[in-house]
Amino acid sequence: MLIGFTAAPAAAANAGVELPYDRGDMTFIDDGDVFKVCDTKADGHGVTGTLRGISHLTGKIVNLKSWDDGGDSGCDGGNYDVRGNSAHDMVLCRHGGGPCKVSRVFKENE
Repeated sequence: MLIGFTAAPAAAANAGVELPYDRGDMTFIDDGDVFKVCDTKADGHGVTGTLRGISHLTGKIVNLKSWDDGGDSGCDGGNYDVRGNSAHDMVLCRHGGGPCKVSRVFKENE
């Protein structure tokens, strides 16, 4: 499955994406460049959230970092330095199938 960047107006630097049926969410918090991935449905299927950016060398979309959550209490995630004017988005997928969801494009210095 190929999921591409979609043009969307950028607003605040914080961003998020949610799966349908309250199955999970992923959030970027600009203060500290923190990413949080949460499996919010106790259905035996976890979720994976992936941060993507555009390679300055090739101009192609690249996966920068992924976090999984599921099977434990609380959310998982971590830090990743999203720098300056580079465009990023997040892709959130459920391990049990169904469509992945893509966040709006965001930049750190919005």
